[in-house]
Amino acid sequence: MKLQNYKDMLQQIKEQNLKSETNHEEQRRQMAELYEQKLTDLRKKVRDSQDTNRRMTMEIKEIRTELDESISSSKSTQEAKNATERNIEEILRRLNEEIASNNELHAEKVKLETKLQLKENETQEVRAECHRLERELQLAECRCQLAESSLATQVSPYETAPGSLTELNAIEDQLRADLLAAKESENHQKGRADQLQTLVTKLEQMLERFNEQSLSPTKSHSSRKQEGETVGDMLERQNEKLEDKLAAVREQMIVERQAARTANLSLWKVEKQLEEALSEKKLLARRMELTEDRIKKVQNASDEAQRMLKTSQEETRQRESRIEELKQELAAAKRDVLKEHRQWEKAEQERMKCKSEIIEHLANVHRLEQQETELRQKLRQIQSRFDGVTLEQKNTIRELQEEREKSRKANDSCLVLQKELKQLTDNFQRLKYACSITDSQLTEVETMLKSEQERNKSQKSQLDTLHEKLRERNDQLTDLRKQLTTVESEKRLAEQRAQVLASEIDELRLNLKEQQKKLVAQQDQLVEQTNALFATQERAELLDGQNANYEAQTADSNREMVSLKEENARILSELFHKKEEVGNLQAEIRGLESAQANLHAEIDSLQDTLAEKEQFYVQRDIKSNATLAQHKKLIDYLQLKVEDLSAKKKKTLADKLFGSSHTNKENVSPNDVESSILYRALKEELKREQKMNSLLKEQLAQLNGTATLRSPRKSAAVNGDSDAPKQRPVSIAALPRSPQKQQQPLKRTTSQVELKTTAEKPTKVTIENQAHHRFELALQESKVDAVNCVVCEKAVVAGSPFWKCKECKDVTHRKCRSNVQSHCGSTKPTAPSADDLSSIQSVSSLTLDSVDVAGGTTSGGEYIGSLVYSSDGAEDQARKEIEVNCAFEVAEQQILLLGCNTGLYAYHLDSQRLVHISGLESVSCMSICKRLAKAIMVGTVGEKLYQCDYRQLESRCQSSSSCHKPVLETSAIELPFANRTPSEKWKLVLISDEAENALDSVAIAATSTRIVILKYDLKLHMFKPVRALDTATPVTSIFFTRHSAIVSSDKFYEIDLDNYAAEEFVDLSDKSMESTAKCQPLTAVRISRQEYLLCFAEYGVFVDEFGCRSRPYDLNWVYAPTGFVYRDPFLFISHYQSVQIVRLHRSFSKEMASGDNASENSESPELQRVYLPHYMSTLLANSGDVNLYAVAIDQRPCNGTQKIYHLDTMQAFKQKFNISMETLSSVATSVTLGSTVTGNSI
Repeated sequence: MKLQNYKDMLQQIKEQNLKSETNHEEQRRQMAELYEQKLTDLRKKVRDSQDTNRRMTMEIKEIRTELDESISSSKSTQEAKNATERNIEEILRRLNEEIASNNELHAEKVKLETKLQLKENETQEVRAECHRLERELQLAECRCQLAESSLATQVSPYETAPGSLTELNAIEDQLRADLLAAKESENHQKGRADQLQTLVTKLEQMLERFNEQSLSPTKSHSSRKQEGETVGDMLERQNEKLEDKLAAVREQMIVERQAARTANLSLWKVEKQLEEALSEKKLLARRMELTEDRIKKVQNASDEAQRMLKTSQEETRQRESRIEELKQELAAAKRDVLKEHRQWEKAEQERMKCKSEIIEHLANVHRLEQQETELRQKLRQIQSRFDGVTLEQKNTIRELQEEREKSRKANDSCLVLQKELKQLTDNFQRLKYACSITDSQLTEVETMLKSEQERNKSQKSQLDTLHEKLRERNDQLTDLRKQLTTVESEKRLAEQRAQVLASEIDELRLNLKEQQKKLVAQQDQLVEQTNALFATQERAELLDGQNANYEAQTADSNREMVSLKEENARILSELFHKKEEVGNLQAEIRGLESAQANLHAEIDSLQDTLAEKEQFYVQRDIKSNATLAQHKKLIDYLQLKVEDLSAKKKKTLADKLFGSSHTNKENVSPNDVESSILYRALKEELKREQKMNSLLKEQLAQLNGTATLRSPRKSAAVNGDSDAPKQRPVSIAALPRSPQKQQQPLKRTTSQVELKTTAEKPTKVTIENQAHHRFELALQESKVDAVNCVVCEKAVVAGSPFWKCKECKDVTHRKCRSNVQSHCGSTKPTAPSADDLSSIQSVSSLTLDSVDVAGGTTSGGEYIGSLVYSSDGAEDQARKEIEVNCAFEVAEQQILLLGCNTGLYAYHLDSQRLVHISGLESVSCMSICKRLAKAIMVGTVGEKLYQCDYRQLESRCQSSSSCHKPVLETSAIELPFANRTPSEKWKLVLISDEAENALDSVAIAATSTRIVILKYDLKLHMFKPVRALDTATPVTSIFFTRHSAIVSSDKFYEIDLDNYAAEEFVDLSDKSMESTAKCQPLTAVRISRQEYLLCFAEYGVFVDEFGCRSRPYDLNWVYAPTGFVYRDPFLFISHYQSVQIVRLHRSFSKEMASGDNASENSESPELQRVYLPHYMSTLLANSGDVNLYAVAIDQRPCNGTQKIYHLDTMQAFKQKFNISMETLSSVATSVTLGSTVTGNSI
């Protein structure tokens, strides 16, 4: 039964396997059909896309050829058009130039005519003024005569003015005597009136007493009453008499007073008439003088007008000749213009034809552009399709790779499954063999069972038959029982074996089912994988073909793109060439503009040279006139001497009787003076001077006549490289002084005398540094041999001015004067001596170790300051990259705030530690107001202004942590209306510390072309711009007063901080200040409450608060200055190779009291000066009351490091002048306290 079931199961399994195989075959066939259909669709799509791509490429090629043809034709037409436009522009330019020149000539002619008319009008006005003054003079004379006649008629007929005056004096004396008598009588009458008044008061008192007695209640009898009445009547009568006398005296006093008043009135009238006559006389005399002066001025003006009229007539003749020439040139130009106009008409016709062709070409181009846009749209669509196909290709490649990976994995799994299948088949065969064995065994067992059953049946029958014989055969029964037990045991064993075999069969069936299931699944997977493998292989082959096609298409498109890029590059190159041509044209325009500016500068320089020559000629005329006057005086003196000698000779009797007649005699030798050698020499010298004067006048007239008509090339040929920029000289000794100083000999100061004494020592190191040239302006004569310049070694052109040293006679051009390196009397002008260099290097190469910090002296004992900072320290390489621009002392000699090119740094002087304060990239200038607790800095290479809180800045400076880097919080100041260009950088900024209220503070920031005024806004807590002002030159300094600010640009300007109006500070109405108009202003400093020092590049001038000169002398610098700082009472001046400290007096009265007699004579007083040798020094920041920080550059070769020195003024003056520190400190303290009190009182 079990075997039958097993067989049925096997049969069912086989049938299921067959069904699954048929289903698998059908699915495989369906999948293959689907893949084939998809492949055919894809191939069809690829063919269609290839066909469309080929058509598009052909169309693009055709369009490209058409576009190239249109571009070439448009280029040719554009070139023709540009050529015609250039010709037209050239013709128009030439026409405009001719018209402009003609207009200029007409304008100049009109100007000359207007000038001539103005001169004539001025002469007429002067003549009218002369006539008016003459009429006034006549009227004044008439009035004077009338006054004299009226005086004569009032008093007595006088004949002469002196007589009338004497009579008037007599009348005046008489009236004065009458007045004195009237006064005396009045006094006498006053005395009498006083006496009468006293009597009247006494009588009144008596009457009051009598009245009191009469009113008292007493018993009086009749006699007393009568006596009282009689006394009262008598007193009344006396009182009436006294009152009558008093009235008469009063009337007499009134009459006398009236008489005195009439006398005083007549005296006053006479005095008034006398004063009027005298004033009229003085006025007439003054008017006469004024009229004479005016007549002289009018005559001079008329002479000048006549001379100018002649010169203008000559100029008009020249201009007319020039106009005629220009007319001829204009006619020729007109003919040329007509020819060019005809050519232009022809070109215009051709241009119209070209224009029509261009319009057609433009239409074609427009049509082609439309086609191009359509093709580009198609190309974009194709490109999008191509991008989609490429994406599909990428996806398919990725899927192919995935399928290949899956197929590889499937192959691996297939091999593993095949191995397992082989094992399973082997096991299955073995199991089959075991099953067959078990079947044979089962059949044998069944046969045995059947035989046993039959035997059992036979035995049962035998048992049945033998039952009866049991009893009889017990022995047989026991045997049979034994046999039965053995059979039963065997039966049990067989049943057990059957059960074990049944369980094994069940297990094998289960295993077989599982293996069949696995096998079916693996077969399904294998079939699917093989189908997928075949499909992917076919799809990969198709995609490979498509990929090859697409690669060919991409290669074609890449080639097209390369050609398009080449064309684009060609167009861009043409565009760049055009831009370069435009840039070249703009550069040429800028060059022409610069040439024009140079020509204007050259004209200005020529005008300057002309003015200098005129001044030189005037000085030469003055000198020649002076020499002629001296010669005439000498001749007169000699003639007088000769006449005295001839008069002292003894006269004969005939001479006494008839007189001497040797002068009328003939054949007599001439005068001894005329025959003397001195007289002849003087006469020859006079003739030479007259010839030289006439020659110079002729040269001046030539220069005046040809200055306006000289071309720039000729002037450049005469003056050489005159268009080079004028540089300032290194030494101020060669610069012009003020008018008061130019006529005075140079006086040595005490420091120069000391330097001269030190130069006489055996070392002789500093003698060449102090012997500067003393140049004066001279004119090269044509008859004298040409001399060479000591700088450029070129000859000085005849007729041109040059500088000549008074002492060593060295000669240099005007433009080469600033480059003179040699000293006066030196043999090697190119470089200083080796001793100087060694000394300079020994001073400049000092380090922190070699300098005594307390004393600040070198090894030779000369004080140079205390070295506090050096950027060449080996311990810190970062310092070498730091360049110090500005500084501020946060704590006195403890912390120094440095503004550098790499940011903001705090330098601790005690520990010599440099702390970087981040927040700013660079700081070029800073201004700090402690009262307001604000700071403004110029940062980011002059691009922006930053504001920060000073308290935060001070805390960041005092940060002692070496690990933590302090960060400063800043805010940029917005300047909307400054109109600053990117090339304009912020140069300078300063906050005012003069306001009473710190919240009303004002700041000024400056660029190279303008200044911006900032006011503190209390709401925003920031500075806000309120006004911007343009400047002609960059601002060099800013100085605040109480209500204004003084700014130095091309001049000193004073800005009113109330209405922000600017005006010139220097009062040029003062003639002694006129020379400052040509000087370069640098800095203004406060000396006292009412006095300032204006520092120019040439000298310094003391002025009051209104810009007028306050001291009669100028302050000389000795060397060219680069910076100024005033620390009351010391003025620090930085030079190229030194720092100068000058002690100034706070007022001119103190200076007079100190014994400077030179100040009275308008000469510079001998001030105390100290020179500290520092190369290219910059004055950084204030320290304490009178000290300063300065940065200098090490002059060693290839070094150039910066070093900061602390300059102790007291110690420098003590070491220089051997003055005690107590004296200097007391003087400085008193002056400083006075200045602070003055500053606070302001």
